[in-house]
Amino acid sequence: MNLPLLMVVDDEMGVRESLKIVFAKDFRLLEADSIDAALPKVQAEKPDIVLLDVLLPKTDGIEVLRQIKAIHPDCEVIMLTALNTRQLADKAANFGAFDVVGKPFDVIDLRATVNGALAKISRRSQTPPQ
Repeated sequence: MNLPLLMVVDDEMGVRESLKIVFAKDFRLLEADSIDAALPKVQAEKPDIVLLDVLLPKTDGIEVLRQIKAIHPDCEVIMLTALNTRQLADKAANFGAFDVVGKPFDVIDLRATVNGALAKISRRSQTPPQ
């Protein structure tokens, strides 16, 4: 069985480690601590889902979201943020984010969001092209 590929992009090692523990059983995992590390991995590996921190060094997560979607439009991106505002959620949605999840995140809620993204990917792969 080929597990889906999940990438965690966060500059905090503790967050990356926590998310790896949460999702290690159900996903193949990649991680990156910056935009410079993330974008080449997105290009080369084409992850199914990216968990993306909004506050990254040298840039903001919305810009990284925009670049990820330009490289790999079918990737579902879930934004992680301590600044969970309606304005941020709207902006993220406009650039193609699947959802925005507040930090600290509830593991059960985050798993449900990731499962929702997987379901969307599954539906898209089963829909015949028009």
